[in-house]
Amino acid sequence: MDEQSKKVVLRWWQSMNLPADQLKGKGIQLAPTVYKAQLKRCESTDAAMLTEGFRALWLGLGDDMIEKNDVKNIECWASIAAVLAHVKTDSKLKLAQAAGRKGEGDKSVVSELRFSQLQNAKTTDDFLRRIRRIVQQLKGDVSVIQLAEDIHQWFAEFYQLRPRKADKRISVQWAMDYYRAASAKNK
Repeated sequence: MDEQSKKVVLRWWQSMNLPADQLKGKGIQLAPTVYKAQLKRCESTDAAMLTEGFRALWLGLGDDMIEKNDVKNIECWASIAAVLAHVKTDSKLKLAQAAGRKGEGDKSVVSELRFSQLQNAKTTDDFLRRIRRIVQQLKGDVSVIQLAEDIHQWFAEFYQLRPRKADKRISVQWAMDYYRAASAKNK
């Protein structure tokens, strides 16, 4: 994701989640509540593509992105919109770090099994369903930009013909972040 896309994503997310007075200070217009509501109810990437919230994000990305007319690209951005609709707080935590943190007792917030299911998602709709479930389990407290970048990277790898080097793959990065957070002492 380029810097311009990151700015668009952050402003789009802020327009749906920040109070009107904070948005006014940033020069951002408050998004209608229907944007977020529709995206939260989507069962698939196809359904997300038909929402007003996705349309607002997509049109904000600029003509270069829109004119590509690449189904994979649209599907990726629809998934980003559908997942970010569940993020409530823009924290500094990456998805895997937040998932691996200790919750009640000595267990991670997200179980190892559920996290591995996300890493092994076989279809785009399965990926969307699993990542949304994890974001909900984290009470929507993750980094907006980092989450969007992770989703973008997952889609790039999903449609890639040649596999990337293992240390550059998103599932490996997620595993490293998850287990680092899981092995950290509670503070």
